[in-house]
Amino acid sequence: MHEVFAQTLPAVDITQVKCVQGFEKIQAEYPVYLSDESKMSAKPFEYLYFPKSEEELAAVVREMGRRKIKITIASARTGLAGGCVPMEGALVSLEYLDKVEAIHYEPSSAEWRVVAQNSVSLKALEGMLRTKHFPHLEQSADERVRCEYLQFKNDPDGYFYPPDPTEMSAALGGSVVTNASGARTYRYGPTRAWVRGIRVMLANGEILDIPRGKYFASPAGQFVIWDSQGQAFSIPVPDYQQPKTKSAAGLFAAPQMDLIDLFIGSEGILGIVTRVEVALLKREEKVSVIQFLESDEQAIALTEALRSEKRLQLDFLEFYSGNALDLLRELQKHEPSTVGMPFIPQDAHAAIFFEMSFDSKSENLDYHILEETIARCGARLEDSWAGYESRELDRFKVFRHMIPETINGIIAERKKQVPGLHKLGTDMAVPDQYLPEIWRLYKEHCEALNLEWYAFGHIGNNHLHVNILPRDMQDLASGLELYQSFARRVVELGGSVSAEHGIGKLKGKFLRLMFPPEALQQMRAVKNALDPDGLLNPGDILPVEVAQ
Repeated sequence: MHEVFAQTLPAVDITQVKCVQGFEKIQAEYPVYLSDESKMSAKPFEYLYFPKSEEELAAVVREMGRRKIKITIASARTGLAGGCVPMEGALVSLEYLDKVEAIHYEPSSAEWRVVAQNSVSLKALEGMLRTKHFPHLEQSADERVRCEYLQFKNDPDGYFYPPDPTEMSAALGGSVVTNASGARTYRYGPTRAWVRGIRVMLANGEILDIPRGKYFASPAGQFVIWDSQGQAFSIPVPDYQQPKTKSAAGLFAAPQMDLIDLFIGSEGILGIVTRVEVALLKREEKVSVIQFLESDEQAIALTEALRSEKRLQLDFLEFYSGNALDLLRELQKHEPSTVGMPFIPQDAHAAIFFEMSFDSKSENLDYHILEETIARCGARLEDSWAGYESRELDRFKVFRHMIPETINGIIAERKKQVPGLHKLGTDMAVPDQYLPEIWRLYKEHCEALNLEWYAFGHIGNNHLHVNILPRDMQDLASGLELYQSFARRVVELGGSVSAEHGIGKLKGKFLRLMFPPEALQQMRAVKNALDPDGLLNPGDILPVEVAQ
């Protein structure tokens, strides 16, 4: 089926929706809404809305549409590409849409699923799943919802939501519209792989209910949406190819694709995701290992060896460059949160962090395959930290997250002296065979220009975050030019200019490197079909000259 019918919601008076009017008042009393984690600053906008329901949101969307006022949508504001930073018009925060609405078992796929509003945080969801305590469901007026929740609570197994973005304060709905990924993408794939349904509000204020597996593009490459007035409009499906890598760049497209996938990763430019249904997975016992190595190059070799050893089922493969370990060594000297953690060996000049499942009840618990693989690369499993208790696993992850936090602190101090400075962090991925080449390119060029830089991240997906920390404006200019050259080479190798952070308002010029003009025009055609007045999230994804 390629036809879908939109629904109307009961009318709500716009005056009932909490609203802050006037940019000066917003600046003075609500300054956190002027930026996101990209540190991009908003331009003057007139309205800040806080709807508490889909009906209130629809009232805002209809009123803004009637007045041709553009809307930027925000959830947890954890994005790194400026996607929820308004440039004009109105900012609509969905933070009050924060309830888990149901948890139920789906026999057809033999999986538990959670239904939640947009702004339930990933951290809150993980906490509720870990404890099996969902306060809102216990108090639900719907008897069926309460019964299904009790069935889940009495299930002897534990469950978790596999996508693992680094920033766990992110909103579930925000992670869907950005197709968020992270460390566990290596084994479980990005958010897209776990979304089973969404509700999307269109630019006219009407709602689409989209379960996975129901609405597919026609062989001619289109969807048809019927609005509540009985009018039909078609959405053309782009025919460009996706890169054969992890990617969050541009609108997803594929022959006879599922409609749900058009909205996942669309960064809110096609519609507003208000509710999501996601699948869960049975929780397994895990062992985490941080393997210390002699060099960055040995880490690359070990990554390739671990990936090719099919008997090993790793959840993720993360990388620490030698200079990143140096940064962490300094941190261990004075940072209280590192107390209780062993000191990084002095002869360690790179590391790989990985996690794998194990069965503690099995008598055959050994690591000979892992040990042999590591030995073939000239390293020893003894030169590692390992842990399997939840406290140790969480501590290892905190240690990993200290790298970007420390880098951000360094650049924040430098900005006090030179306000124009900002860090440059790559978010690119290449196909497996090009990992050694892209690493050499990153390292040799950063060192040749005498830039301060550190690298870490998702090496299992060939997705390394190279962070350049300029010391002055000349460093910044050199770094920007270098970033552009990295992006060009990544595209030549068949990779993506944005593997997980999205395009937002900051990376349109890199999208132009990755997609030819005709592909960008196809994205624009989809946008025009669903949002003809260009009201939703203006400036996101599409480069300015294409968006006009």
